[in-house]
Amino acid sequence: MGKFVMGYWAGITEEQMGSQPGFWNDTKAWGEWMVERGKHRDVLHDMKQLGVSALLTGTTLGVADTTVDWVAPSKLECAALRLRELVLAGHPETARIVETYAKSANHPDPVGRELAQDLIDIAEIARFAQREGVSRMTLEVSW
Repeated sequence: MGKFVMGYWAGITEEQMGSQPGFWNDTKAWGEWMVERGKHRDVLHDMKQLGVSALLTGTTLGVADTTVDWVAPSKLECAALRLRELVLAGHPETARIVETYAKSANHPDPVGRELAQDLIDIAEIARFAQREGVSRMTLEVSW
């Protein structure tokens, strides 16, 4: 079953949903990783230690907006670009992050490069939200 990931915020319009930048490959890997990473305390810990915890934001159908960890689009963009840099540099604390992402990767490229591309896509979604004047957002995954 496919996954669809997009930026989400309170008051989002149909036009904003349809105008968002998408993923270069597809959203399957990122959507599945959003679920997978939550099963691994060490991955969550590493992301917090690396200063990229804004990437842990997420929601799906049936989750109340009051329970979402909302983030500023600028923080999401910075976190995505920081993790991308660390992954591409082979930083040791990204090994488990990449390993868990590999479980859902599409494998058109080496896993680290695929994750790096998805992180660029997340940064683009966050930039779009900033241009739309959004002050807080999350990433929504749907099936």
